[in-house]
Amino acid sequence: MKGLFKLSIGFISITALALSNGISVGGAQSPINKDLQAAIDSSAEGEVMVLASGEYEGPIIINKPITIRAEDGGTVTLMNRTEQAAVTIAADRVALVGLTIHDVRLKEQPSISIVKSDEALLHKLHIRTGSYGIRATDSNHMTIREALIEWGIPEEERKVKLSQKGNGIDLYHSHDNRLLQNTILSMHDGIYMENSDRNVVEDNRFERLRYGVHCMYTADALIRGNTGQYNITGAMIMAVRGAEVSDNQFTRQNENVNSQGILLFDAHDSVVQNNEVAGNRVGLYVEQSTGNLIAGNQVLGNFIGLQLLKAENNEMTDNVFAGNVVQAEARQSTSNTLVSNYWDSFQGIDADGDGQSDLQYAISPLFQSIVKAKPVFQLFFQSPSFVFLEGLYQSDRGSWTADSGPLMKPSLSRAGGQAMQTGTNLMTAAAGLLLLLIAISILLLMGVRKP
Repeated sequence: MKGLFKLSIGFISITALALSNGISVGGAQSPINKDLQAAIDSSAEGEVMVLASGEYEGPIIINKPITIRAEDGGTVTLMNRTEQAAVTIAADRVALVGLTIHDVRLKEQPSISIVKSDEALLHKLHIRTGSYGIRATDSNHMTIREALIEWGIPEEERKVKLSQKGNGIDLYHSHDNRLLQNTILSMHDGIYMENSDRNVVEDNRFERLRYGVHCMYTADALIRGNTGQYNITGAMIMAVRGAEVSDNQFTRQNENVNSQGILLFDAHDSVVQNNEVAGNRVGLYVEQSTGNLIAGNQVLGNFIGLQLLKAENNEMTDNVFAGNVVQAEARQSTSNTLVSNYWDSFQGIDADGDGQSDLQYAISPLFQSIVKAKPVFQLFFQSPSFVFLEGLYQSDRGSWTADSGPLMKPSLSRAGGQAMQTGTNLMTAAAGLLLLLIAISILLLMGVRKP
């Protein structure tokens, strides 16, 4: 009985402290808090702390499994003016929900630091930072969902190089995490994963970053349904095995000489399928990568659609290459299987009516080889003299990378293909109408001219 009395007194003291500081236990309303750390230290494991609207001072350290969330419909801001992390999570099963975290200084420590903490939930956070957004080490089975993470020191923007910024979400040796529906703006990389396996990166948005998604030394990552634009590279898949990159849309990565939609480097036994890469400098770039399936992608309106370099034993099928200035370049990549892709600049012959050309589509390595030896020759790209030279360079054609059965028309089984075909038809019709109007105008002018 005496022990029960002590437990009851302890709970009452926690509740009283919480209420005096603008925190509720179990949802009761209360005034605005100014000492959040004291309330955290006094809380019980498993407790739900509901913060009333207002501004709270950081940094805070959470070393027990509790939930901290903003009151329904409220705006809760945690301000951090120190060099420390605004929030340090050092326990399993911690949840942060609905908070705005504003780190006002340029610094090394992340806004949220998670170390050796499993099953954390970070939901609907808005992080404005001068460092990393969220950095997790040796932390597994987390869910980070519907966060907005952005560079938050506009007055310093012109003084900070891209390389000096932190990543939006940074995982190191952290496995089986789910990163869903987050928006990451103007950071270094959007989501960076190193030595971290079986993570799910799904339905996120990336803008104005170096790389939207960046994998290093990972296995079995799932990167699906993400969108990215105005980054240097949409998805940088490096030193990975067993990754799936599917149903993503990476557009307008074209403001840097090294920009790509999707880049595979040292990637093996992975699947890249049903993505749309449009308006990039390079749509798909594959280097030193083997055993990958690249299928069903829409590669549209890029400067270079596909680049292969020292890539072997990959299978490429059912991709659509349309509207690219250069459809493909390949060098030292002779053992890949290319079949049933559509190349809109290729004029094939289909004698048996099976929908595939009886002629191969061969990818000339001439331009890549010359530019590698003499980069200055990039100035002559697509010039009449260079096109003529490529036409003469046919002596080693048997060793070129080639699509053995290119499609005569794109597959319209996917909505993207239908949209691409519709767009192409509309552009062709518009161009034809414009030429017709010009011709009519010239004839009318000639008809009214006096002899």
